[in-house]
Amino acid sequence: MKKYDDLYGFPVKKNEVEGIIEIDNNCNYPSQSIECKDLFQGIERLFINEEKLKYPLNITESKVVLKPTKENIENYFSIEGIKRYLEEIKSRLIGTITFYKPEVHFGKNKLLPSLILHFYQVNYNGKLNIHNSYEFSNKCFINYNDKEQLSPDRVSNLDNHKINSEWIRHIPLYPIELIKFDSQNNIISFRHQELNNPATK
Repeated sequence: MKKYDDLYGFPVKKNEVEGIIEIDNNCNYPSQSIECKDLFQGIERLFINEEKLKYPLNITESKVVLKPTKENIENYFSIEGIKRYLEEIKSRLIGTITFYKPEVHFGKNKLLPSLILHFYQVNYNGKLNIHNSYEFSNKCFINYNDKEQLSPDRVSNLDNHKINSEWIRHIPLYPIELIKFDSQNNIISFRHQELNNPATK
């Protein structure tokens, strides 16, 4: 069996069944440890580098907070739901270079989270202070202070509201991805999120 070098201190192995390379790690949050942060940002930089951006550049940040109302839970609290929301606002996105990253946030003593969609629009106006993918990833880093936020009570409540708790658990590890459109201006699925979608496992 071929032996792979460790990556950022984590063992690497091949999943013989699925034919893919896996990184054996215990990271639940990028800020859990230096090794987890290095691993997360290393993966994220791959997604940024794929887009072959011209540096230096500027990033305009914005965000949308989706509170856990009955309507929002039914419409948006899933991978497919977030894509649906982006389709609803795509007129603002078409013709731009806009990356996005989701965040999950539980308020104090709250059993259901809000979803926060962070948008990072690349432009070349004003001060161009992002010089490479390292700085891009650092600019978009989301620090989760509460690394125990997914308590058993919250998991149970998520399940009761038909929110996939494993998907919520994965969100802090999703890297930034570019919002892309097909020839009909439909949003293309996000590769990393689809690959790590608990509903398909």
